[in-house]
Amino acid sequence: MTPTDHAVFHLCSRAAANGALASGEYRADSLGQEGFIHLSRAHQVRPTAHAYFAGVPDVVVLVIDPTLLTAPLVYEPPAPLPSDAPKADAPGELYPHCYGPIKAAAIVDVMELDHVSGQPVSAATMALLRQYRFLRLPLEGTLYRETWRTADTLASGSPVGTAMIGLFADSLGSVSRFHRLTHDEVWHAYAGDPFVLYLLHNDGSTSEVLMGTDPLAGQAVQCVVPAGTWQAGALQPGGDYALYGCTMAPGFSPGCFEAGPVHELTSRYPSATEIIARLGVTSGETRMPELPGH
Repeated sequence: MTPTDHAVFHLCSRAAANGALASGEYRADSLGQEGFIHLSRAHQVRPTAHAYFAGVPDVVVLVIDPTLLTAPLVYEPPAPLPSDAPKADAPGELYPHCYGPIKAAAIVDVMELDHVSGQPVSAATMALLRQYRFLRLPLEGTLYRETWRTADTLASGSPVGTAMIGLFADSLGSVSRFHRLTHDEVWHAYAGDPFVLYLLHNDGSTSEVLMGTDPLAGQAVQCVVPAGTWQAGALQPGGDYALYGCTMAPGFSPGCFEAGPVHELTSRYPSATEIIARLGVTSGETRMPELPGH
């Protein structure tokens, strides 16, 4: 039976991904050599990366919407691999191949390889990617889209107010990693499954807030996170996606953001070791670079 995927994936260099988005279409060398572009299903991305991209710097993953492809998508057996190849295909394993260039409109996300979960992406999640065309926050990798930024600014140059929409989806590795801000932030739950805000307070205590759209079930539709509080967010286990928003006044700017390194937070909040290990930052970077359009 031919597989049906709501999302297919392609590994390439960041430069190639940026070039495709700028030019309007993506072409791989294999298109001229073999007549098609090699793609992967969700569970095939990491084995493919291990086999063909080990040691290759700056590899990213294109998330492609099959419904937006203008060239045929065909599921076929892979080419025979050398006996010593590090990737072993299961008997009958099929891989998606695109027989033509991939239009930039079909590329709905560009994600880091570390964010790949191997889980299939749902139809609902893909519909939201098509709708909002999210970007990825540096350091966190969170899917977001700024929706409002005041023209008025403070003396520092920061906007008076900002608002954004975000998407948590484990299948796309989108969570909010521990960080703190210099201003209060208001979270809003819009649609989808419940998610949890994990808060590490200045007095050494910790708390959790269950966010969601059902207040009668004990879910908060709004939550104010005070300035200076370490915060992170992620879906409850088993959830598909959560669509949420964040509003700030004064508004968000990269200068108000500080990421939370795992080793520093663990030493101060030992009771939260497990969630810090999952949602803390390990890159060594703590300051967010300038964002597109800012």
